[in-house]
Amino acid sequence: MSLSLENITFEINTKTRDTAFFIHDGTNGLEYMMDCTFREGAYDGCEITPYLCINSIETTAVTKEELVGISFSIHSIEEADEREDSFYVFEHEPLEQYHLQILEIKNEKARIHCRGTAIVDGYANPYVTKNFEIDCWLPIITNVSDWHKFNL
Repeated sequence: MSLSLENITFEINTKTRDTAFFIHDGTNGLEYMMDCTFREGAYDGCEITPYLCINSIETTAVTKEELVGISFSIHSIEEADEREDSFYVFEHEPLEQYHLQILEIKNEKARIHCRGTAIVDGYANPYVTKNFEIDCWLPIITNVSDWHKFNL
């Protein structure tokens, strides 16, 4: 499972606490958020370690199994910036847009699919964007004791 950034593949790094699918109780149901760290690889003449951060998303789901099939989208940089969702290539930058869906939950892991457009150079004028797609299994973390299930 991996990240495709303009047809360059980066494998997910599951040997860190920086890669997880977090679930916690919210106001009207469960909330989830996710962090994905990818293994270092070559991109645009540099070695990079991409990272995606999607902050808390509210749902009406009561159990983690009810999260399957739920999707979430943002449609502008302003939405991503307000939520503090970011994609790291050379710097942390907001995303231009993305669509995230929870495909499966089993064996204490969540399968996530996320497709969108990331800002890869926010200093350029105009800024530079690239399309990305992520399909990966993330460890589900509901409390601090869950880390030991994944030897982290």
